[in-house]
Amino acid sequence: MRRATLFLAVFLIFWSPLLLAEDDPSIELNGKSINLEDDEQIMELKNEIEKKSELEKDMIVGSTVVFLNGSEDQIRSSESNLGNLITDAILAEVNAELAFINSRTISRSIDKGLISVRDVKESIPAKDEVIVKKIKGSALLKSLQHAVSKYPETAGFFPQLSGGRIIFGWNSNFENDIVRAEVNSKLIRGEEYYLIATNDSLAAGGDGFEEFKEAEEVENAGRLDEILIDYLQQEEIIDKVEMGRIIPLRRIGGNLIYRVEQGDYLYSIAQKFSTTVEGIMKANGIENRNLIYQGQDLIIPGLR
Repeated sequence: MRRATLFLAVFLIFWSPLLLAEDDPSIELNGKSINLEDDEQIMELKNEIEKKSELEKDMIVGSTVVFLNGSEDQIRSSESNLGNLITDAILAEVNAELAFINSRTISRSIDKGLISVRDVKESIPAKDEVIVKKIKGSALLKSLQHAVSKYPETAGFFPQLSGGRIIFGWNSNFENDIVRAEVNSKLIRGEEYYLIATNDSLAAGGDGFEEFKEAEEVENAGRLDEILIDYLQQEEIIDKVEMGRIIPLRRIGGNLIYRVEQGDYLYSIAQKFSTTVEGIMKANGIENRNLIYQGQDLIIPGLR
């Protein structure tokens, strides 16, 4: 007890305006002298710090008009708007081309309404730091392949990203493969190098991302939760988050199958996969371009 409270008081020397003499066991805090050898006074100080910390956690840093989904069953097998928001915040604050985190970084959703510091810290509680690395395209592609390797099962290393897009094929035997991977709307080239910002656990090779560990470190860009807080303060209101960054296609025989989602129409699907409306209609025997429905499976021509 005594050692723990003494450590807390000494730590506060760097956190609050304190005056401490080398041979004096007391500190001056806000005009009040506190004896470091007095457990009762130390506990008083600890309680004051905890109260202040709680007030800071309840400080409002932004707001959202959309539910930001961080539930495990969502983020560990598909992109989520919360994962996209967090990685957008990284790219806005850091000099990198691609932001990439593993889904286990996120612990909970953020509800519609005001967003507090507490909401941020409970959503990403691990105190991760963001590391920028310079990675070769071939190594990046290998890492992306690993990131989607367990789909459609949930996995803590399933990716959330910004600045890029992944289209991958999957089947029930987990013979998943990257069909197309882009950074800044351009295909990733094996011989080129890219600046990627990721959380420190992945940068150290965690979750099987050995290629990240081998990549050259460029900088430590600071705490992930603080980066998100800064971004929310700048944006003020989150009204939408861009989606469509991670797209799974079921591989059946020699075809890749896309399942129509709410709001899709043939033109948007064609744009998504860099093909044509006519090509999709022909591949699927569609006669009326306006007659597609949610849940319909479509062969996407031109992808292998």
